[in-house]
Amino acid sequence: MASQVCCVDHTRPGTRVIAGRWFCDEHYTKATYKRGGVWRSEIAGVVGLLVFVAAVVGVDTALRPNLGGNTLVFVGLVLALVPAALWLFFFYRQDRLEPEPVGNVARMFVIGLALAGALGIPFTDQLFRVSDWLYRDTLTTLLGSIFVLGGVEAFVVYATLRYFIFDSPEFDERTDGVVYGTAAALGYATALNLQFILSSGGAALGTGEIFVAEVALAQAAFGGLLGYFMGKSKLEQEPAWWLPVGLLLTAALNGVFNYMRGIADPGEVMLGADTGLPSFTGLLLAGGLAVAVAVIVYYLINRDIARSLSGKQPEATADPTVGDRQANYAALGTFGVMLVVGALAWNNAVNSTTAFNQGGVAGAYPSYFGEATGEGEALRVVDTTGISAEFAILTQDLTGSQDAKSVADELGGQRGADFQAYKVVSRGESSVNGQTAFVQRFAYVDPLSLVGVVPEVREGVDYIFTSGNKAVIVTLLTSPDDIAEVEPLFARFLNSLSFQ
Repeated sequence: MASQVCCVDHTRPGTRVIAGRWFCDEHYTKATYKRGGVWRSEIAGVVGLLVFVAAVVGVDTALRPNLGGNTLVFVGLVLALVPAALWLFFFYRQDRLEPEPVGNVARMFVIGLALAGALGIPFTDQLFRVSDWLYRDTLTTLLGSIFVLGGVEAFVVYATLRYFIFDSPEFDERTDGVVYGTAAALGYATALNLQFILSSGGAALGTGEIFVAEVALAQAAFGGLLGYFMGKSKLEQEPAWWLPVGLLLTAALNGVFNYMRGIADPGEVMLGADTGLPSFTGLLLAGGLAVAVAVIVYYLINRDIARSLSGKQPEATADPTVGDRQANYAALGTFGVMLVVGALAWNNAVNSTTAFNQGGVAGAYPSYFGEATGEGEALRVVDTTGISAEFAILTQDLTGSQDAKSVADELGGQRGADFQAYKVVSRGESSVNGQTAFVQRFAYVDPLSLVGVVPEVREGVDYIFTSGNKAVIVTLLTSPDDIAEVEPLFARFLNSLSFQ
């Protein structure tokens, strides 16, 4: 017979059993209590936030406030805190009859925010550098969103609950997991939103508030889902795989939402004063997700309570804390596996290449570049992820005493006639795979950009090789802001080339 000690406070004798755990009379009543205020607060929080966002967009559209500098940043920081503040307000208004201790909920929020700022965001943004590769193709976006972004964000919420509240006697109801999970997730969302405002130097009121609301609603949904798994694990003796499944499911939902949000609303958030009415597509998607998760979790918790009250319970486990430790180890291992899969997706996105053999030149270019070869060119590939980088190969026959330098002179003459303010910045020789190349760096103003507001400056470099009676011109073209980032990639492209 298992030791009859209440699994919640670990002191009073257990009198009733729920799914392998002993409970005293008080905690048995709490573990089987249907707490409707939580769900009313969840729905009210979603509706309240949507109404607030609509009001901000309305004011921004009607008044067009011209904010800038520190004022823009300050207003953005205030608005970034609104989603969490609204949720807390509605939670305590709706759940005032039997509220959670204020300190516990606030502590989960603060710990979630702190862990996101200290570990989560640096892990995804600085270690994995997701912004550099995440959106290169559909498979990469899904894998990176699930196993890196989703995995790290889910684990931060898991760690907040598991190590800072799970063993507390205050964690004594099934809905506590949802409450604490949502609070921790909103802390993570707030850290993301504060980072966005500070790194962007502020944002237009309407589009900025829509963005922070999307992040908050989505994260609240993920936290509520993981909180359900945590609450069930606390009050029932679940198999060791239960928490890993919850971690994986939460990460998967996060990744799928991130992918769908990118398809539904791919626009960027503008700085300062915005023009036109912003898109609400992503916000409605996040709001719908939050409501759907709340409804599903509400059903699952009520189903679990009904089963507990049915009286058909398995015998109590000899030491349920052993199963808790095993489940925690399994969750840690699952998180490690997710990071490995995410690292493989990262490596594949950054280093995978597409081979080519065209116009007497063979080599390999980055797989996320798209081919845009024009007439007379051996190859032209363009970065499809937003960085305006192009790699081009052109071959031409040499005549008379032509050498690489004279080919460069000829190129300069042609470009000077075609482009505005074309200028050769430097010239010299370099060796690539043991073969000498004449190198010239150049810059010009794209004449097509003169119809816009600001002319676009383009910068590039030519590597000109001679092979027999043929010259091979390999060109990098990009913007001045991206040249330092793209050149290492171009160097790998150069080193892959062979001439036939």
